[in-house]
Amino acid sequence: MAGALIFPGQGAQKVGMASAFVNGFKAGLEVVEEIEDAISFKLSRVVAEGPIEELTRTENVQPAIFMVSMACVRILEEEYGYVVEKRCKLLAGHSLGEYSALCTAGAFSIADAARIVRKRGELMADDTHRNNDAYCMAALLGICASDIESVMLRYNSGDSICVIANDNSPSEVVISGHRKAVATAIEEIKQSFDKARAIELNTSGPFHSPLMAKAAIEFDKYLSEHHSFCNDLVIPVIMNVDTKPLTEKNRIHEYLVRQIIGRVRWRETSELLVSDPDIDRISEIAPGRILTKMMKRTYPDANITALETIAQMEELEKEE
Repeated sequence: MAGALIFPGQGAQKVGMASAFVNGFKAGLEVVEEIEDAISFKLSRVVAEGPIEELTRTENVQPAIFMVSMACVRILEEEYGYVVEKRCKLLAGHSLGEYSALCTAGAFSIADAARIVRKRGELMADDTHRNNDAYCMAALLGICASDIESVMLRYNSGDSICVIANDNSPSEVVISGHRKAVATAIEEIKQSFDKARAIELNTSGPFHSPLMAKAAIEFDKYLSEHHSFCNDLVIPVIMNVDTKPLTEKNRIHEYLVRQIIGRVRWRETSELLVSDPDIDRISEIAPGRILTKMMKRTYPDANITALETIAQMEELEKEE
């Protein structure tokens, strides 16, 4: 049997996240130093001290979450002898977490990935910080994506754009777009589905929507000019935009650009992981347990755990 590792994205952050094991192991500290050298920014200070407003800024939170995830992977490998390539059949990450999965699979070095993630965050923030009040993302609870596909078709042009950004589970969907369009869509959905609830998310832009097209174009240029992906993946990574396990290096650039404006298909990713007969354990890499909770609501009997403590990391290493 084999395992699978899943990696969280934006929203998993908190001040002081994973400090107990990141700062307690040489391998974790080396990852922090490597990333800070690569992006020329003291990221560990923001993670350790905050304030949360500074940590949550898109250009900071994306490399911060990536840093914690990669420190966790490095500790598993070097301190506990957990060989990801031998122990895992598949990797997956939610939005930003896809970069952690790709890095773990050998698509790029930690330093190169940190530069890419930092640039991604800067580009995604640049277009929206100037007029953030015009945009909104909201989680819809109690419904599935198929329930609202037809509604979303009416919000697809001009200053009335609202799309499904994250198809997280059969009972959770995130929509993204112009604030007025999102609000109108929510009211329409609530009228059709009595049990639907809406929660506005604390985000800095309309992520995973056509409104991020400028950022996607600039990111495409940046990757073309500064990075070439030379390595095929040693473990397949389930990609957000189409849930196809990827191993070929020549598709990485395309997928990363598409992901900025494309839907995160986590419901389908979860189904693929849980239904695979060869996978007997799914482990969420730090920080947090957002993905674990989300998947357990749909698959309560599945062996899905979050690696939040040293004890949990030790347990994972002992399992064969």
